Amino acid sequence: MSTATEQRLYDALKRITAYMPPEKLEKVCEKKYGLERNEAIEAAYENVLAEAKNAIKGVRRPKGAPSHD
Repeated sequence: MSTATEQRLYDALKRITAYMPPEKLEKVCEKKYGLERNEAIEAAYENVLAEAKNAIKGVRRPKGAPSHD
């Protein structure tokens, strides 16, 4: 795996770890984002998935690694 790919994966994971925990999101979602609790959690979940998908786009699974699909 190239250094650029490793950096891209690391950066994506770093951004994901900075997402607000659900408990905090529930407290601030309406005031900060204008969303109800369920909408805010759904949006955050979709953002995490999109972040992960973008990070692995074009990256091949390492040889010999078990498949979790």
